[in-house]
Amino acid sequence: MMIWKNVKKVAAWLHLWVGLVTGIIVVIVSITGCIQVFDEELFDLVHKDLVEVKRTGPARPVSELLRIAQNAVGESQPINSFKIGGKEDSYVFSNFKVNDKKHLTLSYFSQFKYKNDVYINQYTGQVLGVIDSRYEFFNVVEQLHRQLLLIKPVGSVVVGGCILLFLLMMITGFLLWLPKNYRQFKQNITVKWSARYKRVNYDLHNSLGFYVLPIAIIIAITGLTWSFKWWEKGLYQAFGSSKKVELTRKAPIISTADTTGNNIDRIFDSMQANVFNNYRVIGFNLPDKKENVIMTYVYLKNRTDGWRNMSYYYYDARTGKLFDKMEHAKKPLGLKWRNSNKDIHTGRIYGLPTQLLAFFASFICASLPITGFLIWWGKRNKKPTKRRRRASVMSEHALN
Repeated sequence: MMIWKNVKKVAAWLHLWVGLVTGIIVVIVSITGCIQVFDEELFDLVHKDLVEVKRTGPARPVSELLRIAQNAVGESQPINSFKIGGKEDSYVFSNFKVNDKKHLTLSYFSQFKYKNDVYINQYTGQVLGVIDSRYEFFNVVEQLHRQLLLIKPVGSVVVGGCILLFLLMMITGFLLWLPKNYRQFKQNITVKWSARYKRVNYDLHNSLGFYVLPIAIIIAITGLTWSFKWWEKGLYQAFGSSKKVELTRKAPIISTADTTGNNIDRIFDSMQANVFNNYRVIGFNLPDKKENVIMTYVYLKNRTDGWRNMSYYYYDARTGKLFDKMEHAKKPLGLKWRNSNKDIHTGRIYGLPTQLLAFFASFICASLPITGFLIWWGKRNKKPTKRRRRASVMSEHALN
């Protein structure tokens, strides 16, 4: 019994001071996390004029659209990748270049020399718009969520460190929540709305913290993947992979290149023929001048085993021929998890029901440091009761 009291005493001390130190950052990360849960839907709603197109005939060759996108940003900023969605979704061509170290400051925005998304109507070839994605609202929210708008080596460590401490807070909070008996258990999972403000605030902190605990732990565990490589490696090992799965490939040795047609169009047609209309997104990572590999990926609609159904295909840019692939069914479990990690983190893994769970869990996580602070502040500034005041006055009279 004495040991348990000491455990609770240590847990209470850790819960309080870790909460006071990390509270503001946990609130920021949690609120931005709420937006992240529905960022794709919100982006499509806000930028409806960029993402939606009407099908007016066959799509133009992707090589032609690539030239149009390149002209939109200028030859000095080469396109690095592009992706396609549904038949009524525009094609998105993207480019970026990381700044040299001498140009870096603590700000996230200093990391890139340029970073653009070009939206093109694939049926007409019209450029619907060019977004500097560094400053686009939902990207800013994501970078605030991941690294507090600081450069990654600094911001991701700060956020990751606070989330690790938040995990400790959840563990210590659960130890403090554990009831002595059934009566206390009922009190710990309900809110007495008729009580005074301080009691309602305490009940909210106590009960909501309990209800959100399992989902919050999953969100924290998956989120730490972006902060620490050792954490990511540990999760890979937990799923049976000894290390991070390598996705890059080297092009095979060939005698001559095929110059009889446009290879990017051949590759594009090959990808669409492989997946028909069963895809959510098809993406292409384009090589620079030193490379000859075009890595493509496809995110299929159906989930055969509960994970995000994503496969990789590797084409030789000189011939347009497929030379390697890593299809979802044959991927190691570690890579299946890694491809699904963001969907698990944001609740997108099983659609709207899990998104709503993630949204409310993030919202409650944002409230916990606030209600916890109010509990601490209330105790710190607790007014003496009438009995305590009377005893104080009597002691003063006795001294006089």
